[in-house]
Amino acid sequence: MQDGSKRRARLILIVGVLLAIVAGGGTFFIANSAQSAPPPVVPTTPVLVAAREIPAKTTLTAADLRLQSYNVDAKPAAALSKASDAIGQITVQAISVGEPILPGKFTDPKKPSFVVMPPGFIGPDGAPAPNSPSYRAMSITVPDANAVGGALQVGDIVDVVYTVQFDPAKFLQSPKPEQAPDFSAKIILERVPLLARLTSVYTIRVDAITAERIAYLQASGGTLSLLLRAPKDERATGSQGTTFEDIENNYKLKIPTLLKQ
Repeated sequence: MQDGSKRRARLILIVGVLLAIVAGGGTFFIANSAQSAPPPVVPTTPVLVAAREIPAKTTLTAADLRLQSYNVDAKPAAALSKASDAIGQITVQAISVGEPILPGKFTDPKKPSFVVMPPGFIGPDGAPAPNSPSYRAMSITVPDANAVGGALQVGDIVDVVYTVQFDPAKFLQSPKPEQAPDFSAKIILERVPLLARLTSVYTIRVDAITAERIAYLQASGGTLSLLLRAPKDERATGSQGTTFEDIENNYKLKIPTLLKQ
């Protein structure tokens, strides 16, 4: 019995040693294989990023964008990968250099933003091109009754009419005898784009000098009215202004006279 027990013990010991040798050999083989295998290839994908600092309310151009490789796992889910999806879009917030271009950085189609300088006047460096107009965005207040009943929308093209009660003694240093107080109306601006609107406050784009003149006209106590143009109507109005003399001649209004007693 003792000899049998000794044989079993030796057998178990031999089997254990063999298993340890096999395990050690397997570990050594796996370790060597891992060291000799080439590093795994990390998959990448192109992502559109800002090539320079892009301010808010900027119309994106090709010069503002570049492609950069991102690890697939690190790529923002909504990041754009084609320049054509971003060029022409208007940013609603600033974008830093190297920052991925996300659709959320663009204006909401339901609440469009606007740019002061149209894309055609922007140079390759993002600044206004030489000799481009000195455009400014300015706001004017026009009640609905003088703005097509309040039906105007952002993107509409309008003409601006100015009406003032003209008193020669007030506006002229040496009025002539034939100059009498009267109303005067004229289309002072044509083909003006509406950039934004908040109730009866309209934002328009004009050059700096015109902005000064409009500010003066508003302060003088006159009235502004907006005329909606039909789409693609680029024709000049040929307006020369209107006073009572024009109304009388064109509409043959009768001039009241005193009745005899």
